[in-house]
Amino acid sequence: MKKALLCLTIVLLLFACGTGHALALELTAKSAVLMDATNGKILYSQNADEPLPVASTTKVLTALIVLEHITDLQDTITLPDDFVNVGESGIYLEPGETQTYEDLLYAMLLRSANDAAQALAIGVAGSEEAFVELMNQRSEEMGLENSHWANPHGLDAEGHYSSAHDLAVITQKALQNDIFNTVISTYSWTIPWEGNEYDRVVYNHNQFLSSYEGADGVKTGYTSQAGNCLITSATRDGMRLIGVVLNSTDHYGESAQLLDYGFENFSLTKVANKGKIVASIKVSQGMQSAVDVILGDDVYVVMANDSNYSPEGEVDLPDSIVTPFTTDQVIGSISYDDGEGNVVVANLYPAIDMDKYTFGGVWSAFWQHLWRVFLL
Repeated sequence: MKKALLCLTIVLLLFACGTGHALALELTAKSAVLMDATNGKILYSQNADEPLPVASTTKVLTALIVLEHITDLQDTITLPDDFVNVGESGIYLEPGETQTYEDLLYAMLLRSANDAAQALAIGVAGSEEAFVELMNQRSEEMGLENSHWANPHGLDAEGHYSSAHDLAVITQKALQNDIFNTVISTYSWTIPWEGNEYDRVVYNHNQFLSSYEGADGVKTGYTSQAGNCLITSATRDGMRLIGVVLNSTDHYGESAQLLDYGFENFSLTKVANKGKIVASIKVSQGMQSAVDVILGDDVYVVMANDSNYSPEGEVDLPDSIVTPFTTDQVIGSISYDDGEGNVVVANLYPAIDMDKYTFGGVWSAFWQHLWRVFLL
């Protein structure tokens, strides 16, 4: 009997080793999540929906809202005379001081400057209170169910919380912005300091950038209630992952564990090429009776390395399309399921432009064709 149990144990261990993505990670973090940055697939989750204090990881949402509202980061913000610096980490902003959105953005995301977050909120919305309303409104728009915000900087406050999953969703959205990506991967930034002998120089607090292969973001956070929090991102072999750990005793080490887990057990797989013809659709009132339908971009799906599943596209198109139309007009979509319930949706486009059918158009096309034949 003992021999049989030993054999069974060995078999189970071998099976576990052969399916590494099924093993649980041992994390001290109260909450953690690992997400594919391309499509939002969750690769690992540990109490990911638990609402918790999130400290300065709040500033990712603040930055997202700023970048969605401000078109020219060289525009300036002049702080009101009644400005009260909330303190702690900051760049010593004072009432009446003027700074650009760009410099404040760098100060907020690199040094985690709370006063820079305050200034950005005032610049965008007119007051911190009005900006907080924008934060909660934006959260609702993104479908975040476990987040509520009370300030733009993340210091502990009643009614200020989020979850690892919600932070990953916010980060995925922010990473779609090129400016955000540039800022979070910058090591230092110099800010002019009028009336002083030297400039302000802010350095990136995120040590993960220099300690993990492929690291390219994102944001640190700490308060007494939130503990050590960290949002990370890294890219290897074209696959970008987002990791979030909240209230961890080893936020850098456990973030590395999360990302290692993702890179070792999953891969970004191309399932369809840009320009691929996936269907044909009838044309109404056109010069042709039908037109090919193509993919506008390459389509990628994150798959477990030990998966044998082959995603197949499910096309969603109307019965016909009415002229005129152009090749940049979305006319439908195609969905690819990864076999685990995660779906990637890509837009479909007509392969050619087509004008509305008219007698003049037909006559013109006839003469153009005749002219080409004559030239040959």
